[in-house]
Amino acid sequence: MLPIILTDIAKKKIVDMGKSIMTFRVWGVNPPGHLAIEVFFEDMRFPGIEYEKFQNENLITYIPTNHYEYINGVTVDFSGWNEENESNYNPDMTLNHKGFECIPHKIETSEIKLSWLEVNGIIKKIFSMNYESPFHLQRQAAAINYLRFKKDEEDESFQESLFSFTELEQAIKSGFY
Repeated sequence: MLPIILTDIAKKKIVDMGKSIMTFRVWGVNPPGHLAIEVFFEDMRFPGIEYEKFQNENLITYIPTNHYEYINGVTVDFSGWNEENESNYNPDMTLNHKGFECIPHKIETSEIKLSWLEVNGIIKKIFSMNYESPFHLQRQAAAINYLRFKKDEEDESFQESLFSFTELEQAIKSGFY
């Protein structure tokens, strides 16, 4: 049994597509305070992060072990994807969702902590989607430097740090200076 809920539209699309893989990650908190969870429609396991694997019929899901309790029960919907979407898709600018998305998840988020790998991945994605090179690298560096200053730790300790959504949000704001 899968720890996620698929809408009827999402179930139908997965049946139509055949064998499918979804990888999840905690993305942030939306303005009403609901947890935003990103779903990739491919195996997007990030090195250094442990995942739990679930399989049901023709769907395999990967959920980060450290956020399983927060992702458990999320609803996945399908909003649409066609040939034009596929031809306009730029893998250098974003990761592939193929029209699948998680509905905002109403759970307590104040205790969620993100690892350095998770925070770094989110920062890279946000700035690479909004700026061309080399500007996105400068923005990333500003956000990362904010976190380094905030944590005031050496490189080895810093990469073992955990970050709150508030710290991530402040870092991203500092990158948009």
